Amino acid sequence: MFKAIVLCGMLVVAGSALAEERIVTIDGGQISVPVGLTVQVKSVTLGDDATRIRLLASFDSHVTNFVELNGGENAYLRWGDALEQRLHMRQVGDNKWMRVVNGETMEGDLVFPGKIPGDAGRLTLVFNEGKPADDADAPGVTIPLEIRP
Repeated sequence: MFKAIVLCGMLVVAGSALAEERIVTIDGGQISVPVGLTVQVKSVTLGDDATRIRLLASFDSHVTNFVELNGGENAYLRWGDALEQRLHMRQVGDNKWMRVVNGETMEGDLVFPGKIPGDAGRLTLVFNEGKPADDADAPGVTIPLEIRP
């Protein structure tokens, strides 16, 4: 009997956590860089313990066979200029460098553990900070995201 009550209680807690998420469909949220990479953010899901970004990355190039979105430093999501105003991306298990191969599109959810403050109206998604946008190995990509309701 006790096990059934505990399980039921856990389902209620999990259900209430989902209810507190806010999903923002992104209008814009796209950038193309000279090496042939286009990155598009479709949506942002803001939760109490993590933020998820729905992302499409397409790569078509005459310069190189692949690029890495998480090449040198870990990608991050920021809402201000201070170092503590950013969430670092949880690495993708089977593709930790987020390699996109020429002629292909990668689509999926990126997870950023932690909570974005409720008063944040704008986020910036950063890949390969400090690298130029035309880097043939790991191009720098910065995407502003408006998340105001």
